[in-house]
Amino acid sequence: EGPSHWVTGSICGGEANKGTDPGDYSSINPVQRYETDPTQGDLGNFWNGRYEGISRANEVLRLLAQVGNIADADRIAGEARLLRGHYYFDLKKHYNMVPYIDENIAASDVGAVPNNVDIWDKIEADFQFAFDNLPETLSQAGRNNKWAAAAYMGKAKLFQGKFGEAITWFNDVIANGT
Repeated sequence: EGPSHWVTGSICGGEANKGTDPGDYSSINPVQRYETDPTQGDLGNFWNGRYEGISRANEVLRLLAQVGNIADADRIAGEARLLRGHYYFDLKKHYNMVPYIDENIAASDVGAVPNNVDIWDKIEADFQFAFDNLPETLSQAGRNNKWAAAAYMGKAKLFQGKFGEAITWFNDVIANGT
């Protein structure tokens, strides 16, 4: 599933109805009825897509560690960690407990990573690192900056019910973000 969350958001949330005839995109009929099999294609694609993004962010972080001191290393690491935080945030919202795999876990050990640990602290650590290491503005359109990280941190706090902390992050974005 793409970033729109149409199947897992709008269809499951009741704000959209798949409609049309039963044969059109029939794989989401069970999703709409909350009879979803975990092997359902859209959900599998959602899971695989998020972990592919996490894998790519982790590879950037691994390569940065290997090359040593390069210009813009902190910014590049900030961008990678913001993206990794985004993917884990998405997984946390949809599945709650998920395996947390970072750049320090060898591919051969991925299967042994448990999925019974809360990962909010790791998501927040990625957003905090990004906030601390990304510039306020960038000349290239579409690149993440510190205010994107702050907005994500506010959203992560909001989803945890930490409303006082969330409003502090959101107010900072409103007052200073670009």
